Amino acid sequence: MKFRAKIVDTACLNHFTRVSNMIAKLAKTCTLRISPDKLNFVLSDKVANGGVSMWCELEQENFFSEFQMEGVSAENNEIYLELTSENLSRALKTAQNARALKVKLTNKHFPCLTVSIELLSVSSSSRVVTHDIPVKVIPRKLWKDLQEPTVPDADVSDARRHHILNGVIWIL
Repeated sequence: MKFRAKIVDTACLNHFTRVSNMIAKLAKTCTLRISPDKLNFVLSDKVANGGVSMWCELEQENFFSEFQMEGVSAENNEIYLELTSENLSRALKTAQNARALKVKLTNKHFPCLTVSIELLSVSSSSRVVTHDIPVKVIPRKLWKDLQEPTVPDADVSDARRHHILNGVIWIL
């Protein structure tokens, strides 16, 4: 398994940070599903116990200038990682005025998501801040519990009231 991605666009970096912050506020842990064309954040707490379920999909071409991944096998070209969402959110807080953000799956005595942030400095040189976020690799047999939910078709109707006053229709 290999994963490496890079964000250089400031707007994309800020959007990615806001998504991470939102997820950190919703749940303690989240699942990161990495596929060749998408990055998904999955929250699947037990709704019966007051938990939140969520599926957030980020198209890699819209966020990342570089995106390379190799899944567990050619036929299962995906990676599922469980991580503490607050750790990712905290790591991305240092990226507010960053030049670039790199995310890489590493093994430093345990699996990590290494987040490297290239910061601008007063001089023309740049500094790199690195955060290692511990992750748990989710085995393939548990992937079926983390699939995209089916969403029913929306049913929208216009229920505004109409009042006729002196020949003019007022819509409230």
